[in-house]
Amino acid sequence: MEDKAKINLIGMYLLTTLVILITMPIYTYLNWTDNLSKLITALVYVSCAGGLGGTIYSIRGFYKAHAGDNFELKWLWWYIFRPPISIVIGAIAYFLIVGGLLSVGNISEANYSKSVMFYCAISFLAGFTFSRFTDKLEDLSDTLFSKKEEDKK
Repeated sequence: MEDKAKINLIGMYLLTTLVILITMPIYTYLNWTDNLSKLITALVYVSCAGGLGGTIYSIRGFYKAHAGDNFELKWLWWYIFRPPISIVIGAIAYFLIVGGLLSVGNISEANYSKSVMFYCAISFLAGFTFSRFTDKLEDLSDTLFSKKEEDKK
C-alpha cells in the first residue's frame, strides 16, 4: 500500500472513530437508559467522552501534520492506539474520581445528570491530554505506593 493510501486510511479511521464515539452515547441514552444500570450507562458516557478527547486530539495532530506537509508514517500506530487508549483512560478517570483517589470538586449524588456531565468533561480532558493525565497517574502511584523514608534506610 502506498503512503498516500495509508494516510487516507488513517484519516478515515479517525473520522469513523469520531462518529462511533458520538453516536454510541446518544444511542445508549435513547435506547438503553431504562434497561441498564446507572453505572453501566455512566461508563458508556465517560468512556466515549475520553475517546472523543483522544480522537479529537489525534485529528488535530493529523490535519496539522498533513497540512504542513510533514506527515510521517512512523506515527501510524500513535494514530491507531490513541482513541482506544483514551476510551480506557476516560473510564479510569471516572473510577479514580468516584473512588476518591482524585479530588476535583464536590459532586452530590442528588443531581445525577449534572454529575455525569462533570465526569464526562473530566474524561474528555483526560483523553485529550493523555500525556499529562498519565503524569498525574504516576504522581498518584508514587504517593500511594512509595515507601516511607524510614523503610528506605
